[in-house]
Amino acid sequence: MVKKDPFKEVVDKIWPKAKKELEKDIEAALKLLAKGKGHLKDISDKSIEKTKTLSLGIKKEKLYYKLGKLTANTPKCHWKDTQKINSLVKEIKDIEKSIKK
Repeated sequence: MVKKDPFKEVVDKIWPKAKKELEKDIEAALKLLAKGKGHLKDISDKSIEKTKTLSLGIKKEKLYYKLGKLTANTPKCHWKDTQKINSLVKEIKDIEKSIKK
């Protein structure tokens, strides 16, 4: 008569239950990962939006600086006639509209 390995008997006895538990755990882990993936994407999208807004704000400040330098060197009576001043003001207004979106 062939003698069975006691370890193999224990494994054959426990494996079906352990396999079911492992499959349940794998499904739970996959669900948790899916939730985490969605949350991570939301955070990433918000960060990108904040970065774009910050970038526009810095660009606006740079345009204000240029506008200040230009108006300081231009007589007040020529401000409305100067093309550079008008284009800077227009760019600043466009950026402010973009930031408000």
